[in-house]
Amino acid sequence: MLFSLHIKNLAIVDDLTIEPAPGYNAITGETGAGKSIIIGALNLVLGERAYHELIRDGCDSCSVEAEFDVSKLSDFINNLLQQNGIEPCQNNLLILKRIISKSGPNRQFINGSAAPLNLLAEIGQWLVDIHGPHDHQSLLKPVCQIDILDAFCKLNDLRKKYSDTLNLRNDLITKRQSLAMDEHECARQIDLLKFQINEIESAQLKPEEEEQLESEYNRAK
Repeated sequence: MLFSLHIKNLAIVDDLTIEPAPGYNAITGETGAGKSIIIGALNLVLGERAYHELIRDGCDSCSVEAEFDVSKLSDFINNLLQQNGIEPCQNNLLILKRIISKSGPNRQFINGSAAPLNLLAEIGQWLVDIHGPHDHQSLLKPVCQIDILDAFCKLNDLRKKYSDTLNLRNDLITKRQSLAMDEHECARQIDLLKFQINEIESAQLKPEEEEQLESEYNRAK
């Protein structure tokens, strides 16, 4: 459940905080009143692509922060956060924040920690469904269908075990390929050294030969 939404310097909005009541909420107003900005802000904090044009005129950046009560998803969300090195939710409160800047890179945060945008989007698809002619619906996404099916069948632990095993397998394959490359490099070095030894032996060098050749060269000049 959306607990609060704070919008700052986005489009025509200067500073706005919305705290929906439990249950059904309706936002009404005339055309141009800013209803779509609220939906757009929610989309931003859920990982949608951002544009500098969204920043309010005269401002260098805009931000959107949303707090969600994730008590019904706490185990799943906290496990996902832990996998990505982010602190778990406190009191089942998940805090997402997005900052869009004109000059610097855009930034996003989860529970106060910097986070990649794809993680924000991954978490966001579990929190909100925005239904409209051109908006996403998570039930139509195969990845969400698989997640729901795995959760219903209580396969999340097995899925994580499989994922860990697959990652280990891929790491071992990479190490094996690296060792094979090292072995090839070692063989190449051996061949090079053998060639250099043969070159030296073929030259039939003698003690003090360099000094003798240098002396003959100086006399010939």
